[in-house]
Amino acid sequence: MIQVFLVEDEIIIRESIQRMIPWKEYGYELVGEASDGEMALPMIREQKPDLVITDIKMPFMDGLSLISLVKKELPNTKIVIISGYDDFSYAQKAIELGVEQYLLKPISKNKFIQILEDIREKYIKENQQKNYYEQFEREKQQYEQHSRQDFFASLVQGNTPLQTVYNQADQLHIDIMAQSYNILLFSMSTLENGPSIWDQYSEHTANLQQNMEMLFQDTKEYVLFRYQLFSYAVLIKGEKSEIENLTEQCVAMLKQLFSEQNAGGDWFICTGRPVERLSLLSSSYESAMKAFALRYMENKKIVRYDECKNGKNAENDSMDLQSVDINALNPDIIRNFLSNGLKEETKEFVHQYMELIGENALKSRMFRQYLLLNIHFNVVSFLQKIGYKKEVVDNKKEQLEIQELQDRGAIEQVLIERLNEAISLREEKSKNQYKSVVDQAVEYINQNFMDEEISLNKVARVANVSANHFSALFSQEMNRTFVEYLTDIRMKKAKELLRCTSMRSGRIALEVGYKDAHYFSFLFKKTQKMTPSQYRNRSESCV
Repeated sequence: MIQVFLVEDEIIIRESIQRMIPWKEYGYELVGEASDGEMALPMIREQKPDLVITDIKMPFMDGLSLISLVKKELPNTKIVIISGYDDFSYAQKAIELGVEQYLLKPISKNKFIQILEDIREKYIKENQQKNYYEQFEREKQQYEQHSRQDFFASLVQGNTPLQTVYNQADQLHIDIMAQSYNILLFSMSTLENGPSIWDQYSEHTANLQQNMEMLFQDTKEYVLFRYQLFSYAVLIKGEKSEIENLTEQCVAMLKQLFSEQNAGGDWFICTGRPVERLSLLSSSYESAMKAFALRYMENKKIVRYDECKNGKNAENDSMDLQSVDINALNPDIIRNFLSNGLKEETKEFVHQYMELIGENALKSRMFRQYLLLNIHFNVVSFLQKIGYKKEVVDNKKEQLEIQELQDRGAIEQVLIERLNEAISLREEKSKNQYKSVVDQAVEYINQNFMDEEISLNKVARVANVSANHFSALFSQEMNRTFVEYLTDIRMKKAKELLRCTSMRSGRIALEVGYKDAHYFSFLFKKTQKMTPSQYRNRSESCV
């Protein structure tokens, strides 16, 4: 129902208008009335009607003043003026204010009804167009999510000109203006014994994902980004005096969410060092990454940037290796990193690992050899576990046995290279698995694109992965989002039907998966830069 508010100082005319029109029959509902503009304004503010019918000449506040205020506060509200004054200046002012109709008293019932029908038709079309744009924008969000990852990368790498960063933020409707900034990273992955918590589909995972995104939906201080396939980053921004508090509040919000949702797995939150310039955000990111690397070595859920200090004091270590922290030799540390680590984390991980061992222990040749072989055997064991044959991955042992590495930097370099090789093999194996998931999804989309109920969630369930995980995989493998791919498939089929059949546009819309023919036409024009009828008229006959 279109809601109507009536403003008329003459009670007889006001009651006559109320009785004259069968409002509900024509899709209207009379939600309020007032005798002058001053009384009407607060009621209109509260009711927010779709249509205001008002006289011009009224005591206290006249109709033109009321219209001016209503249009300023409620620009989408339509206005119809009824007046006993045939004055050009009034009509001119009414046009300037965007009034729909200017009617002179007395008003005939038929004329009034005709105007109401015209307004209703216009209102329906405008709402329909608004809904199309909203639907289109919702579908575009997946593309924007992909673009947001690229934006975050340029934001924290520190090599993108600031003006470019501001332009990208403006295009993505992200407000990045603030006095101070910080970076928070968090992940929700298990370590070695299972897939990421986001990996397989479940209602619990879907709810957790939705609640996590809702945490940051309407907060100006926090901007959520997908950081890696299974990790996230939050850009924290605010006043210099508040940035530390905002950071701790964000940590508390996530901790509460993971606890309340019974998240399971190994959730981990780390914070970077606050900075006062956007151009310095890369240093905040770097400090957050250092904290992030500690998740493999410390049994802690939350690590802050100022906790990333040297793990050992060389002067307290003894040459007999008794001071070596037994936890440093725990094979789970290496296996956990191999399961979840990224190449860009390897250097910091190895540095923190060596700090945990201690400088003095590394003076022992025997211990250095043991350390290198221990990591080698852990790498081989891990790669065998994920499906590689021993002869493929056990090709570095002899090289490691003859290493005469005394310098800590040289030892770290060998470890970095070995771990990076293992990560490359892991990613190759994962890519094949991901490709299988995406291939299965693509086959399903190609066979079911005409189903109007098809969605990212539905296809993800078919592939037995979470929607969040599937969205990232699909974009990564196909270099476009699920919605972009689905729309492209549907448009190709629509063009074929326009060329090769005499089907009407509405029928074609249904054939390619759109129950709303108007939305189909809207999307066709948006993506093909012409209407379906224009395409049909310019296309050659079907071959």
